[in-house]
Amino acid sequence: MPTRTFTAAELAAIGVPPDEPQDVQYSDVLLADEHVATLKYTAKRRCIFRAPDDARTYAVEYETRLDTGDYEVGDYAPDDHGWYGGTVEAAEVEERQVTVTQWVPVD
Repeated sequence: MPTRTFTAAELAAIGVPPDEPQDVQYSDVLLADEHVATLKYTAKRRCIFRAPDDARTYAVEYETRLDTGDYEVGDYAPDDHGWYGGTVEAAEVEERQVTVTQWVPVD
């Protein structure tokens, strides 16, 4: 899997991660912002973006504050979006249709 290392400053300059998941509809660089998992105090999300210097598409995972409206969760937001060391490893991705098999109720 091809990867590329970005600095946190490079990602911030192009708007990764977005302030709100809905912000991707107003950007030419951001393509998607997807929910990955809900952790104890944060939400893990994946941002898909096009790098402006090489026009390839990359994905990075980040942590953000939970948006549940639950007063017990608090207002905790992780430092540097859960990225440590000042650099972030991004995986090169492409859009592809995937068929998924699921168990569904019988009609």
